[in-house]
Amino acid sequence: MEYQLKRTGAALLTLLALLAGIYTFTAYNEDSISDSLPKLTLQQVLPATSSNEHCNNQMDSDILYGIGLRLFENGDYAPAESCLIMAAPNHNRAFCYLSIISEQAESKSTQERNRDSFNYLAYSAARNDWCAEYGIYQTYLYGTKGVPQDKDLALLWLERSALHGYPESQTILVDHYESQNDLAASYAWSKIIATDQVDALRARMTPEQLAEGEEHYTELSSTVTSKEAMYAEAREEDVGRYSAVIQMDYPDIFNGMTSEQRYSFVKQAMLTAIEQPYIQRRSQVTSYIVIARRAQIEKPGVNILQNKNITALLQTDDLTVEEVIEQAQDIINSTYM
Repeated sequence: MEYQLKRTGAALLTLLALLAGIYTFTAYNEDSISDSLPKLTLQQVLPATSSNEHCNNQMDSDILYGIGLRLFENGDYAPAESCLIMAAPNHNRAFCYLSIISEQAESKSTQERNRDSFNYLAYSAARNDWCAEYGIYQTYLYGTKGVPQDKDLALLWLERSALHGYPESQTILVDHYESQNDLAASYAWSKIIATDQVDALRARMTPEQLAEGEEHYTELSSTVTSKEAMYAEAREEDVGRYSAVIQMDYPDIFNGMTSEQRYSFVKQAMLTAIEQPYIQRRSQVTSYIVIARRAQIEKPGVNILQNKNITALLQTDDLTVEEVIEQAQDIINSTYM
């Protein structure tokens, strides 16, 4: 059995092979799969944009990215697009969101929307972003964004997204290979993501299939982006998210800090917050970062987690972030000033 990488008018690459009944994993050639995409430069993909009330080109790129995400999640697509365009040269993930936003551009024709949406994904996917790779998979799977349906090519982009660590892509592969009765491949991917299907698959497999599955798992585990790396990537993105929220709602917090000092403080405060068993929501993390910074301004080196009144306040469920921060300021004023 061979899975062929197809491109319009030409076959590009054989990715996987089952030879003489033995499953052999062959790592794909990154350049060959990327050849299925148009060759695009940053200048070709990103349109010109201008500052808005939220973003300008003098802001740090991680804050631009974080503000863009917040506006996107709130459905404010026009300013979100501007912020993400400014952030995109330093944040490849921004292209995934720009692709979605471009689909909503009512001022453009369907052809223009399809072109822009696909090109954003293509540029980012060629640079190994799992989000864009998953988007390319869906595009070829269903034949959207003006490209013809190609399920074989879709599968290869799904595998590439999975290899770059995206859990959703990995889960789809488990089910896909099981549906194809390729239990060795399904088993290997199940072990990668540690699903409950591992034991069920093992019970159905012959000793030969199990040996093939274990061999494939060993090869995959040395290739797939680790969960630790994915976690670290998410934490880096969160620094921008929290910095953006604070920049928008409490801009005084970063006064007097360089970009490096701000980044370092937010990252360390965020990591400290999520280590606390009673801090489980993003709103609590935001509150902690702001309160910790305000306390630090008044008394450098102070640890607010040693203040029982502040820790009790952080655990209160019936207060908004604004109310928590306001009441914490009263505690800071009476304790540290």
